[in-house]
Amino acid sequence: MNQKHDIIVVGTGPAGLGFMINSQHACLVLEQESVTGGLMRSKNVDGYIFDWAGHIFFTGIPRIQTLVDNVMDSDFHYQNRESWVFSKDTYTRYPFQGNTHGLPVPVVKECLLGLIEATYSSTSPDPGNFHEWIHQTYGSGIARHFMIPYNKKLWACDLRDMDHHWLADRVPRPGLSDFIDGALGPGRKDLGPNACFGYPLTGGMQTFADRLMSMHSHRVCTEEKLVLVNPADRLVETSSGQTFSYNHLVLTSPLNETLAMTQGLPDELKEAGESLRYLSVLCVNVGIRRPKITEKHWIYFPESDFLFHRIFVQGNAAPQVCPDGCFSYIAEITYSNQKQVDFSTAGKKTVEGLVQAGLMREDDVVEVVDLIDIPTAYIIPTHNRLDIVRRIREWYADNNIHLVGRFAEWEYYNMDHSLDAGWRLAEDLNRK
Repeated sequence: MNQKHDIIVVGTGPAGLGFMINSQHACLVLEQESVTGGLMRSKNVDGYIFDWAGHIFFTGIPRIQTLVDNVMDSDFHYQNRESWVFSKDTYTRYPFQGNTHGLPVPVVKECLLGLIEATYSSTSPDPGNFHEWIHQTYGSGIARHFMIPYNKKLWACDLRDMDHHWLADRVPRPGLSDFIDGALGPGRKDLGPNACFGYPLTGGMQTFADRLMSMHSHRVCTEEKLVLVNPADRLVETSSGQTFSYNHLVLTSPLNETLAMTQGLPDELKEAGESLRYLSVLCVNVGIRRPKITEKHWIYFPESDFLFHRIFVQGNAAPQVCPDGCFSYIAEITYSNQKQVDFSTAGKKTVEGLVQAGLMREDDVVEVVDLIDIPTAYIIPTHNRLDIVRRIREWYADNNIHLVGRFAEWEYYNMDHSLDAGWRLAEDLNRK
């Protein structure tokens, strides 16, 4: 039996939540998982709280900060960031490009000379891709020793295939003075937008998602995975066999999945959409029976000796994410069609990497090794992405289907951007 609704929202991640708490219209909300929150979910493994990848909260959007202050009150734990890079068997502060103190002198010299050359070069054309942008912004030394190997490891593709405009203010760009300060001494640890971050005191990021869920009164149906979108008849069908009709459809699901399930999509848009690329992430969660092993919050690993590209020190996210006397890490490992990961050995290799990096001892008691697979985790900002996504979104909008959030818009959004995107869409539909 077909159920009719004014607005149907698909997905309860940040974008869906931002829409739901601001919509003045009654909505039916469909969530494919048994738990709401999208990638803001958390799980409890034998008393250890792990998120779907390492999560922190920071924002430069005033109304989103106000929202967080209101919904979390004093239950958000704010800290000054301790982020680091491990390379050349040495820990240096993040960002690498502003903190080379402690690295071998020849490496520091090469990085400084490259930055000087890049800074004063007057003949460089506009960079045509991410690879060129790195060299023109930081010089050959920083490129060789960190930026190129780290980003190749993270993105699992040729960096020449990636656009650079998505970076905006995401990557700190210290000048020569900052570089010299960070080469001769410890340098600044507050470079970049996330120098101070928040995290729920208890329950992981799931607590934040649950608090946002409590702010609306819409009907939410879990374990209802969308399998078909019929724009001509304004119908959707779910995996349980139910059909729902809508006036407006709000989709937060990954764009590649949306394209595959949409009836009547023009062939040229279907073909264009096939060029959109994304990364998957395998998270290896490790729980150790030893308290407060490090003061760090997260660490970048550019070298191929380590399976993971980043370690999020979950044990320092908040006071109550581990059992008493214990500690935890989340190792993030990207994979794609171009980069495979053996799930069966990922846990063992992660533990070995933690020992190699001095983040645990060989005789530590490992209580938990748990895997979380995120099939769609990062969109890859390829050169043709913006034009393709614009044309696709216009076609859906003409059919009263609104694509919103990181994966639906195919944008490199943080949590706050996705919340705000949903908020803004709700404001638009409230006026209709």
